[in-house]
Amino acid sequence: MDTYNILDNISTSVIITNKFMEIVHINSSGENFLKNSKKNLKNIKINEIFAKKNNIIINQVYDAIALNQSSVSRDIEVSLKTKSKHKLDCNVQAIYINNEKHVLLEISQVHRQKKIAENASYADRSNATQMIIKSFAHEIKNPLGGIKGAAQLLENELNNEYKEYLEVIINETDRLKNYIDKMLGPNNEPSFTNINIHSIIDRVIKILFADKKMKKNLLLNFDPSIPDIYVDKDMIIQCLINLVKNAQEAITKEGFIEIKTRVERNYTINSIKHNLVAITSIIDNGVGINEEMKTKLFLPLVTDKAKGSGLGLSISQRLASINNGIITFEQDKNNTIFKIILPIEKY
Repeated sequence: MDTYNILDNISTSVIITNKFMEIVHINSSGENFLKNSKKNLKNIKINEIFAKKNNIIINQVYDAIALNQSSVSRDIEVSLKTKSKHKLDCNVQAIYINNEKHVLLEISQVHRQKKIAENASYADRSNATQMIIKSFAHEIKNPLGGIKGAAQLLENELNNEYKEYLEVIINETDRLKNYIDKMLGPNNEPSFTNINIHSIIDRVIKILFADKKMKKNLLLNFDPSIPDIYVDKDMIIQCLINLVKNAQEAITKEGFIEIKTRVERNYTINSIKHNLVAITSIIDNGVGINEEMKTKLFLPLVTDKAKGSGLGLSISQRLASINNGIITFEQDKNNTIFKIILPIEKY
């Protein structure tokens, strides 16, 4: 593997210029950051990618070429020619390739690093929660089985007038067992298959928007070029159902739900960098999530709904995790956004 191939496996954006400030290489993360390809960017002067040709990063490049001086700038805001603004950390240093001076820029998007840490927190929370649930589920299910067994033995010994009370005991033990099973998530091994994310979404729409009147609140914003994902179809359907139902309950009659699909390159899930991921966003302009609940998202038995069980989001996160994905949450102005992010392994 040559040096350039190694750079393509780095999650930060790496740009290499020659001493004339012309780009000679950019890694995959850099292509994603600049929304352009290696082919188009090669031999372009580094200052041409910025909206303002004079900025801190260009000054760093000048210093590296003229003075061999390495430098790091942190939490700076730059505007690109693509009209996007970013907060960055940028490490610039002079290097030599075939005895010729070059400049290496390593750019980290501040919000991206925060997002990776946030996603790791979601994953850790989900894993810790699952361990806790498994430990107390075992302690509860065993006595429940004993209670149900004893009640069934008593059925033949008691008069009919008492049997209705035994039925209550048996039904309630079954209900509690089912509740615990739901908390634990699926019992069956996942059945992975290659499938298009839009066929899964279509199925969810048929289930939740059978009433044509409800479809007036639904906006679809798809990227039809997304490659197939390798997932357990039923698990992802359940994830989407849980998230879309939450959005339906949050909006008013005049509100909207948008289902948006996109791809993103070089996305890190649970410390694993994936070259390409499919992102399905469920966006609504409903009541939103209060500040206290934001810190408890994806924990079981936590809800702000009067009739909610507090299991939907925790189960959905567990199902996404089984499929090597993650569910994230963010708010943009008045919109609530949940994203199911799933790796695309073959493309």
